[in-house]
Amino acid sequence: MSLRWKIFYLYLIVMVTSLAVTGFYLYSYIEKSYLDNVKINNLVQANMVSNFVSRFVGTPSSYLIEPTISEYAKQINARILFTNTDGKVIVDSAPSKDFEGKNLLSYPDIKEALNGKSSTSIHNINGVGWAMYAAVPVTSKNKIVGAILISSSIDNVIELLDSIKYRMIYTFSAIGVLIGIVSLGIASFITNPLKRLTEAANILSQGKLDYKVDVKSKDEIGKLANAFNKMSFSLMKLDEERKRFVSDASHELKTPLASVKALIESLINSRNQDISFYKEILKDVNGEIDRMTKLVNDLLELARLDKIKSPRIKKVEVSEIIEEVVESLVPLARSKGVNLSFNGKGRIFAEIDPDRFYRMVYNIVENGIKYTHEGGYVIVGLYEDEEKVYLTISDNGIGISDEVLPKIFDRFARGDTARSKKSGGFGLGLAIAKEIIDMHEGRVNVKSKVGEGTTFEIELPKSKGKRY
Repeated sequence: MSLRWKIFYLYLIVMVTSLAVTGFYLYSYIEKSYLDNVKINNLVQANMVSNFVSRFVGTPSSYLIEPTISEYAKQINARILFTNTDGKVIVDSAPSKDFEGKNLLSYPDIKEALNGKSSTSIHNINGVGWAMYAAVPVTSKNKIVGAILISSSIDNVIELLDSIKYRMIYTFSAIGVLIGIVSLGIASFITNPLKRLTEAANILSQGKLDYKVDVKSKDEIGKLANAFNKMSFSLMKLDEERKRFVSDASHELKTPLASVKALIESLINSRNQDISFYKEILKDVNGEIDRMTKLVNDLLELARLDKIKSPRIKKVEVSEIIEEVVESLVPLARSKGVNLSFNGKGRIFAEIDPDRFYRMVYNIVENGIKYTHEGGYVIVGLYEDEEKVYLTISDNGIGISDEVLPKIFDRFARGDTARSKKSGGFGLGLAIAKEIIDMHEGRVNVKSKVGEGTTFEIELPKSKGKRY
């Protein structure tokens, strides 16, 4: 069952139940009000007859009781019975006198009246219709001497109540139908945006990542639609980045492969018998293979970083790792005539993944060495506060332009393409470094000016993740 029909049935059930309960309450109240009025009226009349009879019972004027009761019964259009204390009917106002001489002590109303309590009850008499009995005691000199029972027809009241009941049923049924139509419209109004979202999700699953759903409401569904559109935009960007990444990776692999192929072809076609010639060619081939190996290793590292949900954390001395990085890169710096130094504070500890932290520092420092002219410098600084460690890597190299600076952490991004290729770079080192910084929930800020140099400012929390 669709959500639309679920909402429709739920709304309909709630409203119909509410109408039924309301209708039942209203009808019960109206019925009670009408019947209470009849009860009060009959009890008043019964008490009037009881007061009259009580004045003449046991007196010489007792012969007036029967004609008076009969006359009063005609006036109120009811049947009046007068019984003694044994429940025997002494006077029956009906012309047939059917009940005179009969014992009515089995009647609950008569029994209640003879016990000194007024009583009423409603009966559906076959062949006669609906009647209400009202019985009251007859007292003389503070002693119960009999009972008065008035039986009056309430067919008109029952008919009126039936009429009200059926009118309420018809009215509430019409309201129920109207509510059903309205609830169906409301269900459609609520679910139509969800239907459009479902259709949009199906379109998105077909690869049309630029598709957006048009929902302008500001409620939860509108927020869901905005979240969907943001997701669609993010997926589109990710897809574009993926395609660009694949294209760039293919291009980077194609270049050394083309060089290797050209070098090998030159060996095949060459008639030169000098072994030094072959060694020179093979040396170039080996260099290109090294470049491809480095590229593949960087790509694998990025793939591994994408899959890692949390780094393998342990508490280590950060300054010691940095010193290892500087020591391993000193030969590269010397070969380029660059002064590499570590001027940071020692004995600084933090909870980090030591292997990946080493890789992050290595990549940034190596990047600084590559882009610094001979005679320049690369300085690594380290300091701390109570919660974080701060790492700075500064150089006075060629710098990064304002246009390129926001993209330096993108994969295959290069500030100077020609220089990168000459130095063997692929634009993956800083991307890997940024992934590692993010993995440690750190932040990095880069300041650079063309021709003056670049400074990387990195901050990492001292405590992060679980230990292994």
